[in-house]
Amino acid sequence: MIELIEATIEEQEKITEIMTASFNYDTAFYFGKDATDGPEGYSDGSLATKILTDSTSQTWLISYQGEIAGFLTIDSQKWEVQYFCLFPLFINQGLGTKTWKKIEEHFGHRPWFLETPAYSTRNHAFYEKLDFAKVGEKEYPNGSKSFLYEKIRR
Repeated sequence: MIELIEATIEEQEKITEIMTASFNYDTAFYFGKDATDGPEGYSDGSLATKILTDSTSQTWLISYQGEIAGFLTIDSQKWEVQYFCLFPLFINQGLGTKTWKKIEEHFGHRPWFLETPAYSTRNHAFYEKLDFAKVGEKEYPNGSKSFLYEKIRR
Protein backbone atom coordinates (compact mmCIF):
# COMPACT_ATOMS: atom_id res chain seq x y z
CA MET A 1 0.00 0.00 0.00
CA ILE A 2 1.19 3.50 -0.86
CA GLU A 3 0.69 6.40 1.49
CA LEU A 4 1.61 10.05 0.92
CA ILE A 5 2.80 11.73 4.11
CA GLU A 6 3.12 15.50 4.15
CA ALA A 7 6.78 16.35 4.75
CA THR A 8 7.96 18.96 7.22
CA ILE A 9 11.35 20.59 7.78
CA GLU A 10 12.13 17.75 10.20
CA GLU A 11 12.39 15.44 7.16
CA GLN A 12 15.18 17.52 5.59
CA GLU A 13 17.78 14.79 6.16
CA LYS A 14 15.51 12.06 4.72
CA ILE A 15 14.71 14.19 1.65
CA THR A 16 18.44 14.82 1.15
CA GLU A 17 19.17 11.10 1.48
CA ILE A 18 16.51 10.24 -1.11
CA MET A 19 17.65 12.99 -3.52
CA THR A 20 21.30 12.01 -3.27
CA ALA A 21 20.58 8.33 -3.88
CA SER A 22 18.11 9.00 -6.69
CA PHE A 23 20.10 11.61 -8.63
CA ASN A 24 23.39 9.73 -8.26
CA TYR A 25 21.78 6.44 -9.32
CA ASP A 26 20.31 8.06 -12.43
CA THR A 27 23.58 9.81 -13.30
CA ALA A 28 25.63 6.63 -12.82
CA PHE A 29 23.17 4.70 -15.00
CA TYR A 30 23.97 6.96 -17.96
CA PHE A 31 27.57 8.05 -17.30
CA GLY A 32 29.20 5.18 -15.41
CA LYS A 33 29.24 3.77 -11.90
CA ASP A 34 31.33 6.52 -10.31
CA ALA A 35 29.43 9.44 -11.86
CA THR A 36 27.45 11.67 -9.51
CA ASP A 37 25.39 14.75 -10.29
CA GLY A 38 22.20 16.58 -9.46
CA PRO A 39 20.84 20.06 -8.98
CA GLU A 40 22.82 22.47 -6.85
CA GLY A 41 22.52 21.59 -3.16
CA TYR A 42 20.98 18.16 -3.71
CA SER A 43 23.50 16.32 -1.55
CA ASP A 44 24.35 18.87 1.16
CA GLY A 45 20.86 19.53 2.51
CA SER A 46 20.44 23.05 1.16
CA LEU A 47 18.08 22.03 -1.66
CA ALA A 48 15.92 19.97 0.72
CA THR A 49 15.69 22.94 3.07
CA LYS A 50 14.72 25.20 0.18
CA ILE A 51 12.03 22.76 -0.98
CA LEU A 52 10.58 22.25 2.48
CA THR A 53 10.40 25.97 3.29
CA ASP A 54 8.96 27.10 -0.07
CA SER A 55 5.42 28.34 0.57
CA THR A 56 4.24 27.55 -2.98
CA SER A 57 5.38 23.91 -2.89
CA GLN A 58 3.96 20.83 -1.28
CA THR A 59 6.19 17.86 -0.49
CA TRP A 60 5.14 14.36 0.44
CA LEU A 61 7.16 11.39 1.54
CA ILE A 62 6.11 8.27 -0.33
CA SER A 63 5.59 5.38 2.05
CA TYR A 64 5.34 1.89 0.59
CA GLN A 65 4.41 -0.97 2.90
CA GLY A 66 5.47 1.17 5.86
CA GLU A 67 8.89 2.07 4.44
CA ILE A 68 9.90 5.49 3.06
CA ALA A 69 10.49 4.88 -0.64
CA GLY A 70 10.82 8.41 -2.01
CA PHE A 71 9.30 11.86 -2.14
CA LEU A 72 7.37 14.11 -4.48
CA THR A 73 7.30 17.92 -4.56
CA ILE A 74 4.82 19.93 -6.59
CA ASP A 75 4.11 23.61 -7.04
CA SER A 76 0.31 23.68 -6.84
CA GLN A 77 0.13 27.24 -8.18
CA LYS A 78 1.94 26.42 -11.43
CA TRP A 79 0.92 22.71 -11.38
CA GLU A 80 4.55 21.78 -11.81
CA VAL A 81 6.16 18.56 -10.66
CA GLN A 82 9.40 19.85 -9.18
CA TYR A 83 10.91 16.64 -7.78
CA PHE A 84 9.79 13.02 -8.01
CA CYS A 85 12.53 10.87 -6.50
CA LEU A 86 12.63 7.26 -5.38
CA PHE A 87 15.31 5.29 -3.61
CA PRO A 88 16.90 3.06 -6.30
CA LEU A 89 15.60 -0.06 -4.54
CA PHE A 90 12.03 1.00 -5.44
CA ILE A 91 12.58 1.90 -9.11
CA ASN A 92 10.86 -0.26 -11.77
CA GLN A 93 8.27 -1.70 -9.37
CA GLY A 94 5.26 0.36 -10.45
CA LEU A 95 5.53 2.58 -7.39
CA GLY A 96 5.97 5.79 -9.41
CA THR A 97 2.85 5.11 -11.46
CA LYS A 98 0.79 4.27 -8.37
CA THR A 99 2.06 7.42 -6.64
CA TRP A 100 1.12 9.57 -9.62
CA LYS A 101 -2.40 8.08 -9.62
CA LYS A 102 -2.74 9.15 -5.97
CA ILE A 103 -1.69 12.69 -6.91
CA GLU A 104 -4.29 12.84 -9.66
CA GLU A 105 -6.95 11.45 -7.30
CA HIS A 106 -6.07 14.22 -4.86
CA PHE A 107 -5.83 17.14 -7.31
CA GLY A 108 -7.95 15.88 -10.19
CA HIS A 109 -6.91 15.67 -13.81
CA ARG A 110 -5.42 19.02 -14.75
CA PRO A 111 -2.55 20.38 -16.82
CA TRP A 112 0.81 19.48 -15.24
CA PHE A 113 4.32 20.57 -16.16
CA LEU A 114 7.78 19.23 -15.42
CA GLU A 115 11.41 19.36 -16.47
CA THR A 116 13.77 16.38 -16.62
CA PRO A 117 17.36 15.90 -17.84
CA ALA A 118 17.70 15.33 -21.57
CA TYR A 119 19.95 12.31 -21.00
CA SER A 120 17.48 10.57 -18.68
CA THR A 121 15.59 8.46 -21.19
CA ARG A 122 14.08 6.29 -18.43
CA ASN A 123 12.43 9.40 -16.99
CA HIS A 124 11.13 10.31 -20.45
CA ALA A 125 9.58 6.86 -20.87
CA PHE A 126 8.04 7.01 -17.39
CA TYR A 127 6.41 10.40 -17.91
CA GLU A 128 5.25 9.52 -21.40
CA LYS A 129 3.61 6.39 -19.94
CA LEU A 130 1.69 8.77 -17.65
CA ASP A 131 0.52 10.72 -20.74
CA PHE A 132 2.97 13.61 -20.47
CA ALA A 133 4.19 14.95 -23.84
CA LYS A 134 7.52 16.60 -24.57
CA VAL A 135 6.81 20.25 -25.40
CA GLY A 136 10.24 21.86 -25.39
CA GLU A 137 13.89 21.90 -24.44
CA LYS A 138 15.93 24.08 -22.12
CA GLU A 139 19.69 24.66 -22.29
CA TYR A 140 21.79 25.81 -19.35
CA PRO A 141 25.02 27.85 -19.35
CA ASN A 142 27.02 24.80 -18.20
CA GLY A 143 26.03 22.97 -21.39
CA SER A 144 23.45 20.67 -19.87
CA LYS A 145 20.04 20.33 -21.44
CA SER A 146 16.64 19.30 -20.15
CA PHE A 147 13.30 18.46 -21.70
CA LEU A 148 10.04 20.12 -20.77
CA TYR A 149 6.92 17.99 -20.48
CA GLU A 150 3.26 18.81 -20.15
CA LYS A 151 0.23 16.71 -19.32
CA ILE A 152 -3.02 18.08 -20.67
CA ARG A 153 -6.21 17.73 -18.68
CA ARG A 154 -8.55 15.05 -19.98
